[in-house]
Amino acid sequence: MVLYATFFPELKSDDMSHTDVIYPAPKFKFSPITNEQIHRAITKLGPFKVPGLDGIPNIVLIRCADLLVPHPGPLYRVTFKLSVYPTRWRDSVMVVLRKPGKADYTVPNVHWPVSLLNTIAKVLSACMAEDLTHAVKTHGLLPNNHFGSQPGCTTTDLLHYVTKFVKDTWRRQRL
Repeated sequence: MVLYATFFPELKSDDMSHTDVIYPAPKFKFSPITNEQIHRAITKLGPFKVPGLDGIPNIVLIRCADLLVPHPGPLYRVTFKLSVYPTRWRDSVMVVLRKPGKADYTVPNVHWPVSLLNTIAKVLSACMAEDLTHAVKTHGLLPNNHFGSQPGCTTTDLLHYVTKFVKDTWRRQRL
């Protein structure tokens, strides 16, 4: 019983009301998703990726973009207007695939976790990511040396930045 109580303590619920919290003014105004954004998001999709639970392949959106783009726009805009995100858009499947040429399952890193997202929701997420990235850069919401989740800021860029910082520090100490 002591072991159980130690590893599985009884959960206490905290007061989650935030009525006394004063939030700062928004840094930018929300703007509804445009058809141009939807079109850009569709052009960035990988054409032959496996579809999610909705079964819509990316290639269908890519090849029929001119016909399809006007239709999800009103759906995306009303999603924010009514503050409703459809449950089916939240569903995803995580599939673990073996990497090609890796037959030994006892070796680490022989698997790829692949997330299969709803295609319609994936396009909406891409549009929102584009808006947020633009707002972060325009309003300086992250430090200049922040590398996480920004276009053009890869792990390789970070390693170059750290290497330069270390070498510059060494050079200053030698002088």
